[in-house]
Amino acid sequence: MGQSIVADLLSLIGQDVKLRRVASTNGGEYAGPCPVCGGRDRFRVWPNEDGGRFWCRGCGLKGDAIAYLRAVHGLDFRAACEMAGATDKLRDTGAPPVRRGKAKLGAPVRSLAPARPRLGPPSAVWQARAQAFVETSEQVLWSEAGRRALSWLRKRGLSDETIRTAHLGFHACERYEDRQAWGLQPKTDDEGREQRVWLPHGVVIPWYVGGQLWRVKIRRAQGDPKYAQPAGGTNALYNADALTPIRPAVIVEGEIDTLTVNQCAGDLVTAVATGSTGGARELRWIARLAACPLVLVAYDVDTDGQGDKAARFWVETLPNARRWRPEKHDANDMLQSGFDVRAWVAAGVDHYTPAAKPEEKPRVCNMLDGEAWREAFEERAAILESESGLPREEAEAIAERELRELYGPPEQDGMTR
Repeated sequence: MGQSIVADLLSLIGQDVKLRRVASTNGGEYAGPCPVCGGRDRFRVWPNEDGGRFWCRGCGLKGDAIAYLRAVHGLDFRAACEMAGATDKLRDTGAPPVRRGKAKLGAPVRSLAPARPRLGPPSAVWQARAQAFVETSEQVLWSEAGRRALSWLRKRGLSDETIRTAHLGFHACERYEDRQAWGLQPKTDDEGREQRVWLPHGVVIPWYVGGQLWRVKIRRAQGDPKYAQPAGGTNALYNADALTPIRPAVIVEGEIDTLTVNQCAGDLVTAVATGSTGGARELRWIARLAACPLVLVAYDVDTDGQGDKAARFWVETLPNARRWRPEKHDANDMLQSGFDVRAWVAAGVDHYTPAAKPEEKPRVCNMLDGEAWREAFEERAAILESESGLPREEAEAIAERELRELYGPPEQDGMTR
């Protein structure tokens, strides 16, 4: 495996769960909870064997870094290969790898990434089962059984309106359900035991995109992993539907941070969550963020620098992205510690938004007349719509911004910009 965004399999998995060295087998064996099915030490990692291998004795998940990125972070094959630094595996496809590099605000996004297959929402059966689970959990949260969970959310600074709008819930007791009930194919582990869908005790956080339920996260009160999810969900971008071409975006890691920023400064920015430092690295989400005038990458401030390292992906991939570090560990820690989250957000937007210069005269550009400007606009919007899979409205917003950057706004006479 060549040079990669993640240094090795151990550091990649270590972003999601805590691992400890348990043996010297095959150059070192590490154990911890499975990021999919939980447990305590059922998940094993051998970072020095054949470029790095992992295996879960519970759910049977196994493979290399590419398999991990696809199964846990929801990346497609190409994106997983690129992140793992294994682009040599793409040579037989005839398609070039994505090129990433630093760019200035306002730079065209056409070269951001070539079109590639995209992941979609889970099956209708899965969504129906998950929706029933979410609705029941929401009812429990506002009952006596959910009193402590609701108090925990309020202590983190979230208002009742924020909690209700996000449809947060509470699952009071751990249980396992048949995979078939969730529309999933039966599976057994290496010992022939039937695998089931794990629903742990904790705060329930649904991920909706386009009116469909893509994912359900469960924030556990204790134990590793801190977050779990029913098998079969699809990685997405939390709160993606709220993104708009006229408002800056803030990328954070967790859903609670998203709700915090939107509660405090939702009229200034739209906060979204990737779910982990490696999540949402898929073209449809990249394209939506590229349509925003500015993207502040507010990943956690970690002692090991993981937040800064992961933020680099977005800064190098999106021409409109800039790193904006929280003043505490994360946005919600700031709120709980009494920091002015709204002022912090506003400072980031002001810092990276070029100041207007009223003394400047309108630009004069004879490169395009009015008709040519409109033709260029239509052509560019069509390219963005077809190659990036953007809705027409978003494609037109990006095309107009790019042309304004190059030639100024269109005028009736087509000459004075």
